[in-house]
Amino acid sequence: MLKRSAIATAVSLVLLSASAQAASTNPTLHDQFSIRAGGFNANIDTSVTIDGEKFNFEDVLDDNVSTGNIQALWRVTNKLRINFGFWSVERDESDVPGTGGATAGASFDTSYLSAAVGYSFIRSDTSEFGVDLGGRRIIKKSELGATVPGAGNISFTAFDNSYLLPTIGLYFNQALSPKWSIAGRFGGVGLDLGDDFKGSVIEANAAIEFRPWQNFGLGLAYMYNSADATLNNVGRGNGLDLEWEFQGPVAYLTLGFGS
Repeated sequence: MLKRSAIATAVSLVLLSASAQAASTNPTLHDQFSIRAGGFNANIDTSVTIDGEKFNFEDVLDDNVSTGNIQALWRVTNKLRINFGFWSVERDESDVPGTGGATAGASFDTSYLSAAVGYSFIRSDTSEFGVDLGGRRIIKKSELGATVPGAGNISFTAFDNSYLLPTIGLYFNQALSPKWSIAGRFGGVGLDLGDDFKGSVIEANAAIEFRPWQNFGLGLAYMYNSADATLNNVGRGNGLDLEWEFQGPVAYLTLGFGS
């Protein structure tokens, strides 16, 4: 009985060793530079509170939009890396029927640019785990308007602001085989500049990637991003409070170079 147990243990160790050795050839964890570009199908929830009055943009605008998404990774050294990312969503709806022949419209545009420097405390041929520090440049612009019979067109810019929020995050990459790997990241932080500005951001993503060739791969991910910003000195009484949430699946292509 003891002999059989020893044999089974030895076989298991050999298989695990062979699996780890095979996974060590996965190019995802060895790319010196890589680009991941694809489509982001975002479910959106956005609102703004101006002088105590809350407006939900999904009452007028679509709550689901498909847009592009691009991410880049540069491994400066074996443990030091730099990440970049960008996506942008534009929504515009006009001629929403009102009362008395009036029509209303609204737009809400969002651009999200990220950059971070990461350090991998755990780094091997098959595993990576570390922390990154960086910033998120968030650009928000919205216009509200209406067409009223006898009064013409009435419109104003509700807000047109850019926010730079620092972030800290944890990330991991794990090779499962020579061609399959998983990855993820969770991060966020807040910024308080006294009475002028308060903001916070929470973000998370998880991905699975297939690399059939050395320099090319396919991936599926799920991305979540939520944030809020409060601005008091914007020339509108008590200021405004923005809240937004974007989440949904991402399908992407990978180009990887170097080793």
